[in-house]
Amino acid sequence: MNPAPPAKPQPHEIRTSRDGTLMMTFTGVRAGWEQWFLLSSDRHWDSPDSDRALQRKHLEQARERGALILDLGDFVDAMGGRNDRRMTKGGIRPELNVDGYFSELIDQTVEWFKPHADLFRLIATGNHETAVERHQEINVTRQIVRLLNAEANAQIHAGKYAGWVRLNFRRANNASAGSHVIRYTHGSGGNSPVTRGVIQTNRRAVFLPDAHTVLSGHTHTAWKVPIVRERITERGRVYFDEQTHVQLPSYKRSSPHEGWAAERGFAPTPIGAWWLRFWFENEQMKHEFTRAQ
Repeated sequence: MNPAPPAKPQPHEIRTSRDGTLMMTFTGVRAGWEQWFLLSSDRHWDSPDSDRALQRKHLEQARERGALILDLGDFVDAMGGRNDRRMTKGGIRPELNVDGYFSELIDQTVEWFKPHADLFRLIATGNHETAVERHQEINVTRQIVRLLNAEANAQIHAGKYAGWVRLNFRRANNASAGSHVIRYTHGSGGNSPVTRGVIQTNRRAVFLPDAHTVLSGHTHTAWKVPIVRERITERGRVYFDEQTHVQLPSYKRSSPHEGWAAERGFAPTPIGAWWLRFWFENEQMKHEFTRAQ
């Protein structure tokens, strides 16, 4: 038997609001409708410690599921510049240890991700990219996105360090089938060995009341924390909803024997990403998160 053809993303329109919010409107929602997303961060694609095999596996699974990809930054490690104090000879892949390092890094990154560029909708900026822009005056994220859009006819939004994604769902008659608001940030702070950054959920829940989901990366940890909220309508009806905070892991596994993590006694960290699945059932839009491992 021939394998089933890969699924295609559900029909949708894309635009960016005046404030930089990525707006995606899905149409034709009906019973049985389904759309997957792959939520990734901290790929550090050019690092020798980056698990490219796992990345390729998840990209192929995304293709099979018709998933769209939202990435929160540190897409590349980008620490091989001549004047980068973090640079080590062992931290640069041989094929990138050349003159014109940043040009080669951008070109090789684009070539590797080009077969799956049509699935990406967001590549945000991480602290590794902002460091390059600050010291080298090169916006690596913008260049990678520009070339992927041009060479692969993709529709990728070059996101800032933090921002918003709004998903709108509409039926065939254009009636609303719901919406889902995502607030993302590449992340901040260190990797606390006790709280693992979970304490941030309470702080973010206070100043992000409109978000259904809050995504963050940076710390190379993985967890999901739901916060149930008591709400009230204009008519005085009390109801409950849930804001979900999701920490995205990395695809980079540091050595336990040498280097930054070993010298500071850091614990091993999970690698991979998260799946976010939406489906329409019993006249309601539902969603769930599962680990991509």
